[in-house]
Parts: sequence; C-alpha cells; structure tokens
Amino acid sequence: MASHHERRQGRWLWALGGLLCLGPACKEDPAPSGDTDGQTTGADTGASTGSAMLPEGCDLFVAADVADHQTAVQEALIDVQTGQTVCLGAGTFSFTRQLSLDADGVVLRGEGDETVLDFSGQISGGNGLLVTGNDVTIETLRITDTPGDGIRADNVENITFDGVSVIWPEAQSLDSGAYGLYPVQSNGVTVRNCLVEGSRDAGIYVGQSTNILVEDNEARGNVAGIEIENSTDAIVRRNWAHDNTGGILVFNLPGLDIGDGKRTNVYENVVENNNIPNFGEPGTAVSLIPAGIGVIVLAADDNEIWGNEIRGNASTGVVVIAYIDELFAPPEDPSFDIYAEGNYVHGNTFDGNGTTPHDLIVLLTGGADPPPDIIFGGCFDAAKDNGDGSLSNCVSDIGTASFMNVDVCGQGMGIDTMVETYTCTHDPLPTDL
Repeated sequence: MASHHERRQGRWLWALGGLLCLGPACKEDPAPSGDTDGQTTGADTGASTGSAMLPEGCDLFVAADVADHQTAVQEALIDVQTGQTVCLGAGTFSFTRQLSLDADGVVLRGEGDETVLDFSGQISGGNGLLVTGNDVTIETLRITDTPGDGIRADNVENITFDGVSVIWPEAQSLDSGAYGLYPVQSNGVTVRNCLVEGSRDAGIYVGQSTNILVEDNEARGNVAGIEIENSTDAIVRRNWAHDNTGGILVFNLPGLDIGDGKRTNVYENVVENNNIPNFGEPGTAVSLIPAGIGVIVLAADDNEIWGNEIRGNASTGVVVIAYIDELFAPPEDPSFDIYAEGNYVHGNTFDGNGTTPHDLIVLLTGGADPPPDIIFGGCFDAAKDNGDGSLSNCVSDIGTASFMNVDVCGQGMGIDTMVETYTCTHDPLPTDL
C-alpha cells in the first residue's frame, strides 16, 4: 500500500505543480492543443487545475456542486501545502466519513454560514474533522449533525477557530455529539467568534492544553456552554453563554494525562439563563452538573472570575468547590488534588439567580430561599501551609450579591454567610496571553 507521502507526492506530480481547483465553478477553457502550459483538465471528474478562476486568497477551491464531496474535500486537505488556503464554496457538502487535516500552516475557509458541512450521513470516524497539523486556522464555515465531535484538534501547536459554527439541530438529544470545538493536549488555542449549539457535553471545550484564548463566542443549548478542563493559562472573555445546563465550567478531573489545570481568567462574559435539563451521557462528569448554574470552578486553582454579568441562572451564579465523593465518583488517581484553591471571585454583577434551584443546591445550602449568588464549598487541605493566604478562595466587591460557604467537607462550623470572613484578594491574572 502506498505511504501517505507517496500518495501526496503522486497527486502533486499529477497536478504538475498547479493549484488544485475542484468543481464545475472552477472550469476554464482548455489550452490549445500542444500548448497546455503545464495545466491539466479533468472534464470527466469535474476537477481542474490552474489559478485563473480561484477566489481571491484561495490556493485550492472546492465547489459544493462537485459530484463527490467526500473525495474532493479530503483530497484538497491532503494536497494542501504549508502556507496555503483551502476554500470551500457556498452550499451544502455531505459526508459519510471523518475528514482529516494533518498539514502544517494552512487555512481551511468557508463562506460563513453559506458553507455547510453536513455529517448527518456519517457512518465512520469519531469526529467531523480531525486536525493534527500545527499552525492551522479553521474559519467561517458551519458544521452540522456530527455523530461524534464537531472539530477535534489533537496534540497540536497553535490552532485557531474563527467564525465557525457547530450545530446539532435537535434540542437536548443524546444523539448529538459530545463536543462542538474540541482542542485537546494542545498549546496555543484560539476560539473566536464561534457558535456552538446542542452538544451533549461541552459546546466549546479546551482540555489538557496551555495558552488559551476563548473570546466573543456564543454557546447555547449545550450541557456545558464553555469548558476549560485540566488546562493552564486560559482567557475566557466577552462570551455569551446562555440557555445551557451550566454556563462556564473550569474543571480539573482525575485520570487524565495532564491533571493540574490552573490560572483561567474568566471576565466580561454574559452568563444567563443556563437552566435546561442536563442531557449528558450518563456516567460522565458533566452529566452530574445541576441545571441552573452560571459559573462552576471544580478542583481547579488560581482562577479569577470577575466583571461578568451573571443572571437568570435558576440554581446559583458562581460555585467554587472541591472534587468530593458526595458529588462525584471517588478518584482512582492518588496524585489527583481534589481541592479548589487560590480562586478569586470579584466585581461581578448578579441578577435573578436562584429562583428555582436544583435539589442538590437546595441540599448544599441547607434549603436557603433563595440560595446565594456565590457558593464556596469550604473544603481545604489541612496538610498544606496557607500562612500567606495564597490557597484561600477569596471574594471581594460583591455589592448586593449574597454569599455562602456551605462547609461541604465538614471542616468548619457549618454553613457560614459572613462574607467578611472570606473577603480577600489575589493578584489579578494577565488579560493577554
């Protein structure tokens, strides 16, 4: 069987160094006989080469009226070279298998919501598109109905999603994919101007990664709107997380290759009306999230939650809590640190939260009516030295919002609403990467 390199080399020899353009929209008049100028036409396949009809800024182009979407798009993703852009035209492309992109330094671009990648007929592959190349940008296109994840980027350097939509039209369905945008074990992640709707886990998910920017996105109708998991140095700003089960999650979970995420800066987001029933896959951590929570920090350290508008979340606004057996399955990883430490919640505005709290929130807060806007679990690691206060979870500048330490680990004197006891500050996190 030919190697990946041999297949790529063969296609480029076939193209004789030309730029690939696929689809009837790219056809041009053939050169006179005997003077092809290195160009090849493919009248039988609807494919041609040459740059005369390429859209501006595109090195390879695939039109939606090409006969075989799967082959045409995948071959373009194989043939693209470093520094080039693959453009997909307006229209609907239908796929039965996962697409993959392993080239470095390329752009995949559509024409906004006019370019639809439809995976409703997909029968193989765990994702709509799998990216394993570095320095890749995916922009201005829409992905719908993937049985698995929308776009996964795995162990890459510098991945950007800009203006991408991932949609599952059927609301609150276990048949939806788990994740919309899913970069994992990567460094240099940017998610900007994107929309994700309907995922049964997290709409925008960044896991086990570093140097992350998630800005100006909309996440709606997912179990978790935006989730930063086991990741370090993330900025989550100016997003609109609404009508999910939980709005924004900053999680550390056990059993992963990278187990100690920290320093997520969550600011200037609108987090509202995250009240839909949890339709997550039973047995997953996200399936245990109570409906109606705006922002949750779970077992993660040194995060900052500030300047957000948090409103209309039926259970509560912000929860900072340890990974405890009463809520989750006991961790089987002895190195996993269950505690949420050094977090700083300040300067947010709260309105209309806690109107119809989930039973778990009622239990945690001792039936407080309404439950508070800000809940601290109150667990701490007695074996650690906190003499400088760096491990303390702090609140400040909460205005008229309500606060409660629920003492879920029984290490204090029970439920405590004296916010002054927990009023402190930490150094602000950077607002740029």
